[in-house]
Amino acid sequence: MDALRRRAWWILVAVSATLVMFGAGDIVIGPTFDPGITLGLTGLTHAQLQAESEAGYRVLDFYTRSGGVHLLVVGLALAAITLVPYRAGAAWAWRTMWLLPAWNAGVFAMSAWFGVAEGQSPPPPMLSAPFIGGLTVVALLLDAGRFRARKL
Repeated sequence: MDALRRRAWWILVAVSATLVMFGAGDIVIGPTFDPGITLGLTGLTHAQLQAESEAGYRVLDFYTRSGGVHLLVVGLALAAITLVPYRAGAAWAWRTMWLLPAWNAGVFAMSAWFGVAEGQSPPPPMLSAPFIGGLTVVALLLDAGRFRARKL
């Protein structure tokens, strides 16, 4: 169990790297990087949505790529926090990393509130957010003892 506790922070690095990867994909490829989101929310494929409204699809493309910039920046910031102050045992870094599962809960809540198109599977973020959020909670709790000794 001690070995797992010593390596729990790598989960946070992996999650940060995943955010960077998804952000870069959204920036470079746009909405077609994850077609399940559009299908799950609208019930339409990208081609159908674009045929229905070229202007609407342009807005989707812009917001997908803008969201990619946000994912990329958040992923890089979390990686920097994890690799330097968190790894060094700075208590503020451990507390800051709790924003990650809170953000994942927000992604899930927003997806649930917005809803799924009739007859469609949930968009991938609706499924991955609770998984990633839970994984980060486990990592943070496994590593909590190291930070408690430093007076949170």
